[in-house]
Amino acid sequence: MRIVCDTNVLVRAAINRRGLAGELLKFIRASHLLVASLPLLAEVLQVLRRPKIQALHRLDEHGIRRFVKALYKAAVIVHVPQPIPRVVPHDPKDDAILITAIGGKAERLATRDRHLFHPDVLKIAASYGVQIITDDALLAELRAHPP
Repeated sequence: MRIVCDTNVLVRAAINRRGLAGELLKFIRASHLLVASLPLLAEVLQVLRRPKIQALHRLDEHGIRRFVKALYKAAVIVHVPQPIPRVVPHDPKDDAILITAIGGKAERLATRDRHLFHPDVLKIAASYGVQIITDDALLAELRAHPP
């Protein structure tokens, strides 16, 4: 299965690799295809550098870069057109995430971002075969139906 993890999932995986998001990321990397884009990875890098977030994951700059580099190496990287088309109401930063899922032909987009659960966004995603789902629901699905 081709899966995009939103920034909030990837950051939580960096904060606690043994937590739910960390387990999901390990599961995806072991048995599925992680799909990402340069804008998504750039946002992960930016968020991990925030002082409040850095206090949680305790990674130095080298550790942050190593985490993002590992994601880059593990993922299928898809091109996101510039400028990024506007598709997500109320949060233009989420446009790149949805476009990554569509362009990467992902079957699932794991997120906790409420803007991506907007009915218009769900409809657009579904029209391209992308199901937007919470990370905990995706992990439960993957556990129930191993490859």
